[in-house]
Formats: sequence, structure tokens, C-alpha cells
Amino acid sequence: MNKKRWIALVIFVALVGVSMVVQFPSVDEIGFFHGEDWVETVIESGSEELITVLDVEGMITANLPSGYFYDQYYHHAFFLNQLRSVYENPEVKAVVLRINSSGGGVSESDEIFQLIMDLRAEYPKPLVVFFDQVAASGGYYIAAPADHIVATRNTLTGSIGVIMQSINFHQLAENFGVEDVTFKSGPYKDLMNPLREMDEEEQAILQSIVDESYGFFVDAIVDGRGMDRSQVLALADGRVYTGPQALEKGLVDSLGRFEDSLEVAKDLSGVENPTIIRIQRDDSFSWWQLLARGPEQSLLSRLIPGLAEVQGSRPVSVNTHPVPMYLWSW
Repeated sequence: MNKKRWIALVIFVALVGVSMVVQFPSVDEIGFFHGEDWVETVIESGSEELITVLDVEGMITANLPSGYFYDQYYHHAFFLNQLRSVYENPEVKAVVLRINSSGGGVSESDEIFQLIMDLRAEYPKPLVVFFDQVAASGGYYIAAPADHIVATRNTLTGSIGVIMQSINFHQLAENFGVEDVTFKSGPYKDLMNPLREMDEEEQAILQSIVDESYGFFVDAIVDGRGMDRSQVLALADGRVYTGPQALEKGLVDSLGRFEDSLEVAKDLSGVENPTIIRIQRDDSFSWWQLLARGPEQSLLSRLIPGLAEVQGSRPVSVNTHPVPMYLWSW
């Protein structure tokens, strides 16, 4: 390493050290949840009894690419940990879930749904949901078990259904003389191969997967909203609804603002003077975060050529194959 790179490395390490000293003291020292890696913001001060606000912002998926800017959005494992923590904390008397999401993966959405159902069975605390700009498809699915749903008059919600998409290039491949060569152990091992035409049996297999996930969605609304199945099926054609339309159809309970959802939570909790806090990931800029990124992303790897090869590149976790989605995709 030449002299200039050594100087740059020393400066960088010094900045990291200063950043760590400044940023390591966390809200946990004065917060309500000790030992958790998040930021607590007091919305309204009161007694030691809490109403806790959680946020679902962005696509509900565990497969976003890794990186500082992606980390500012929904983080699946972190959110599941949040849910467990707030329900297990005896000081929390009600939970408010703010949703601004067009949905996401069937698997991730159902994991949230199942966890909420389990936690509510063990810790009977009121759950109030506030729909922000969008709470569609998986964003609605995870809200179905709530005691009360508040939407704004401009909220877009609904999109009750499942989608699984792919692109087929077989005609284009034929036109350009591209031949697919695939070795497989069974006739359906390369299901949805984009380089060959899909037959009716394969379409039926995939449609059965979509229909099964759709049935889970309908069941969640029937049970969570106390609606007749025929009534839900009439609504669940994939379309989105505005807040007032959703209220008319029984998909939400009231129209209002975020502050109104807090008032509902107060009423349902029976606590006269609760402290209301919001807990979120700490997304403030940190030199330490950049240092801790994988070698293919970190600034340190740019200062020390070959670091990525030494440490080994961390794969980006993204779906490379079609999966069922509870997602408003258009």
C-alpha cells in the first residue's frame, strides 16, 4: 500500500473512532426498552404505562438488497423483533401500527400475520392500525387482526389478492435462433422456464398456488373483520379502494388522522394518561455503518484494494425466481 492510501486509512479510522464515541450512547440509557437497537421518540408524555407506535414503511420483504440506503426502509427481521418486544413488555398497554405499504411477499406478510395472532393470544393488548397513504394487499393483510383500523380519506387500500409474475421469451428466442438446453429430473422441475412455452398443466399448477394464498387472505379478513365470506369474495377482486370506499365496505372502522388512531388506542387500553412512544430503527448516518458494510460496499474496501477478495463478497439477497406476492404492483 502506498503512502497516500495509508494516510487516507488513518484519517478514515480516526473519523470512525470519533463517530463511535459520539454515537454509541443510545436512547436505551434513558429509554423504555433496554438493550434494543432502536430509537425511541416520545410522542406524548404521561405515566409509566405505554402506548407504543410501530411503522411498516415500504415493501414487506426479507429480500431487499443490502446497503445503507435500503436499510432506511422496511427491515423484516427488525420489525418481527419489535412486535415481540412491545407485546412482551408489561408496561405496554396498547400497540398502534402505522402502515404505509403496497404489500410484499406472501411468506413475509403471513409471517407477520401469524406472529400478531400468536402474540395477541398470549398478550391481550389492543391493536390499532393507522393506514397512511397506501395500505394495500399485504399491507392490508397484516392489519386484518386489528381491533380498530383508521384510514385517511386519501388512503388507498384493498388490492386483496395474489400475484405471481414472470416474463416469457420463448418466441423471441425462437426468432433469434436461441435454443434452451435444460436437464431436469421431472417434467415440472423447470416450471416457468422463460425460454419455453408454458402448457396448460403448468399453468394450473401455478394457479393452484396463487389460489391457495388467496384463500389465506380471504380467511384472514373473514376472521379479523367478522365479515361473511361471500361479502369478502365480492370485494377481493384485486382492486384498490379509497378510505371512504373502504369504510363503506367494512374494510376499515373509521376515517381520521394518525392522532385519531392514538386516541382510539387510549380508549381501548383504558389508560387515562399513557406515555406514547414510537420505536424505529436508528437510520442516522454513521461512519461505523459504512465501515461495517460488506466488502463490496464499504469505503474501507476502496482504501485497501483486494479487501473484497480477502473477506469474500457477501451475496445480495434478492429473489431471482417468481414467488407469490400480496402486492399492489401497478
